Amino acid sequence: MSGPADIERRVRAALERGSGLLRAVPAIVFRDTYSGRGVLADNLSWDSPAADERGYLPVEWWVMSLTEAKNNRPRPGEGVTRLLVEDTVVPLPEALAAVPRLFGGARDRWPLIKLLDIGGEPVRPDFSDTPEVPPIPVHVHGGTIRQGQPVGPGKHEAYFFPPLDVRGLEPPRDVITRLGVRCDVTPEEFRQAVEAFGTSDRAFELLNAFPVVPFDGWDIRPGIVHAPGPWPTVEVQTPQDDYNLLSWQLGRRLGADQREAAFERFVLRGLASVDALLARVVDWGASTAPDFRRSAFRPARLLAHGSWGRRFRTFSGRFSGEMLAIEPGAVMDLAASDEPRALVVWAGQGAVGPFDAAAAEEDTAEFLLAPGWPARLAAGTAAPLWVLTFSPMSARV
Repeated sequence: MSGPADIERRVRAALERGSGLLRAVPAIVFRDTYSGRGVLADNLSWDSPAADERGYLPVEWWVMSLTEAKNNRPRPGEGVTRLLVEDTVVPLPEALAAVPRLFGGARDRWPLIKLLDIGGEPVRPDFSDTPEVPPIPVHVHGGTIRQGQPVGPGKHEAYFFPPLDVRGLEPPRDVITRLGVRCDVTPEEFRQAVEAFGTSDRAFELLNAFPVVPFDGWDIRPGIVHAPGPWPTVEVQTPQDDYNLLSWQLGRRLGADQREAAFERFVLRGLASVDALLARVVDWGASTAPDFRRSAFRPARLLAHGSWGRRFRTFSGRFSGEMLAIEPGAVMDLAASDEPRALVVWAGQGAVGPFDAAAAEEDTAEFLLAPGWPARLAAGTAAPLWVLTFSPMSARV
């Protein structure tokens, strides 16, 4: 494309042809902190051919993203969505700069939306004889570290566990997710566990363990310690990529020559000490609250149902999202809104507006619906069409 004027012309034309809908190429983010279950790619083990030149695995799909991934070895544009416009692709920030109506007035309230493929090959932790599929390492979001200080609010995020059987996947049994620290754990016990980074799994054992059940969800505020469990997870969050790890990967050990550098890079990230990390980044009171489950648990809620299918609310409060299950051969109409919506085909096939829609396909699974446009979703005749939708964040925290 020759410049902003050409981008504007092409995006506007594509918007009209798509009746307010634009397709996107999935933005797949690679990480070196955890592996996956093979849902997004061949990402079960670190020697997978899908690993990139950095040794990172493809484990996250960032949906309609304006945010770049802050990996330790960054790749320009990693995590930023590219829209399919005529015979080329346009980074979403460039399209939005040229055609602000794509987001209406919601640009500053647009969240970072992720599909996390969490897992890997089973390992045996040092606190149990039972092997388990590893979760994401214990970590916390307390803000970006600059000149030895956390800056700005940490990342606020929320989870939803989608059903797997609808995608033809065998749901794993007895999966747990570790969220918050057990209320009987002392600060000193936890400090020692963090100090043992890369040599012990103790930090995992100190967290609350909750069963993962499809259609459940959680709200995780900044400063809360957590280690999301090995279930493909829909995550909506404030648009930033800050973190401090508090453990290494479950069951894996770092050699003496690796540990010191990894500790500085992943745990401290510019802070002077573990004491500074625990004092300035971790919200100990919220992490160890005796009523943690009551305050943070957010199960999906059935909003409507009929012969056409079902509609669930998956995120509420600061974040907004739904899951739509449209029965074979049925249709569902989305009314026009004054705010944009991202749509992801989770399972099945059919149509989203004038476009073919199918899960796990390169250009038929992710869509942007611009403000002011309605859209019709239609399921194919073989199976229900499952669609996730996402809206801007609430202006209130």
